[in-house]
Amino acid sequence: MCPSYVGKVGAQLFGVVNKDGKVQFITPLTVTEEFIQQNDNLEQRFRFTGKCVEKGCTQWDNEESKCSLSKKVQDLDTIKNTELSFCPIRSQCRWFSQDGKDACFSCNEITRNMEELLLNFEK
Repeated sequence: MCPSYVGKVGAQLFGVVNKDGKVQFITPLTVTEEFIQQNDNLEQRFRFTGKCVEKGCTQWDNEESKCSLSKKVQDLDTIKNTELSFCPIRSQCRWFSQDGKDACFSCNEITRNMEELLLNFEK
């Protein structure tokens, strides 16, 4: 599962951004058309997961056969957890499966709009 999935119908909502900017992970809920219509700025306010599409994603590193975004998130200068917190997708998470617990320590600091900032910064 991709922990930085697009907020769209059929995706799984698995995190809500708190007032402090950190993501509070929840038991996944399937995103409906009604949910999308009722909420603005989805990727700034929520975290979504869905099937990792590997080579179909711009973040996929063909040479290393893994997601490159996980390492970029790990390299961000954020306050990192030192203990694993609750994550409803860890057992299926692409980042955790390739990078282990190090991928988890900054995860609750990240929203998809930050991914877009990282991509634009690299250009």
